[in-house]
Amino acid sequence: MKTITGFLNRILDCISNPKLRIPLMILAPCLALVLAVLLVLPVFRGGGDRAPAPTAAPFAAPAPETLPTDPPEAIPVELAEPEERNDGWQTVDGKRVFILEDGSYAVGLQEIDGRLYYFNQNGEKARALGIDVSFYDGAIDWNAVKAQGIEFAIIRVGGRGWTSGVIYDDSRTQEYLRGARAAGVKIGVYFYSTAIDRREAVEEANMTLRLLDGIPLEYPIFIDMEFSGEYPKGRSDQLSPSERAEIVIAFCETVQNSGYRAGVYASQNYLKAYIDYHSVDQYTVWLASYTANNKLPKFYERYDIWQFSDRGRVNGIRSDVDMNAIYENP
Repeated sequence: MKTITGFLNRILDCISNPKLRIPLMILAPCLALVLAVLLVLPVFRGGGDRAPAPTAAPFAAPAPETLPTDPPEAIPVELAEPEERNDGWQTVDGKRVFILEDGSYAVGLQEIDGRLYYFNQNGEKARALGIDVSFYDGAIDWNAVKAQGIEFAIIRVGGRGWTSGVIYDDSRTQEYLRGARAAGVKIGVYFYSTAIDRREAVEEANMTLRLLDGIPLEYPIFIDMEFSGEYPKGRSDQLSPSERAEIVIAFCETVQNSGYRAGVYASQNYLKAYIDYHSVDQYTVWLASYTANNKLPKFYERYDIWQFSDRGRVNGIRSDVDMNAIYENP
């Protein structure tokens, strides 16, 4: 404002000078206009006594967000589904089977998780697996036998010589009976017969009962009918089918009269051709038939226990052992 006042004083001094009066009179309106513009222009430009416009604050990074006190929820991760396996124990059409990794059925004698099972050619598991033994099998660790899945044992109690006709007992009968019972293996017994008539059959049955002395059995007492090792020289090798049937009946009736169940053991060929089967089929039938490819025997009559091999290997028995399977209740 002081600058503008000094400028006006100078103009007044010039007006008092005669030489400059006329030019100044011409310039005065122009100067007044310029002055007015100078006075008004700061208003439009935001000047004058108004406070200067605030300047922008220098850039500053935003304050960090406060972290939550609770951890954030975990984002669920989609895990890949494990590859579906179709192997293992299954029930197919009501039959218990074991399917291998390649999708096929297990057949024959199989060890699964340390236990033995038998599967026929259709993959069907036997209801029970067992052995039959005599002194030829030596000392037996019955606990090891039981642990491997053997559920029953049919133990020989004695026999009759095929030429001399002398009756003898098996030297390991009592040992086997005690060991199997203590291990929880179910028991049956058999007598190897070469009887030639009913009287000798009854004699063989009574000796068996005497050796058992009332020991309870879960399986029957069987009469073992087969040819001698010197066929046809054996004392009973030349009997007729009806004579053999009479021997079986006499033995089994004696056993049943003492409160035990009775049965007959023979090969498939023997039962078909060398004994009157339908005279003895009221008893438990124990069939020996070593078929190929684990096929069930082509025996079209009823049988209850199937001896399928004489080459089994079982923990607790050093030698090969006879193996038996049950598909129905004996």
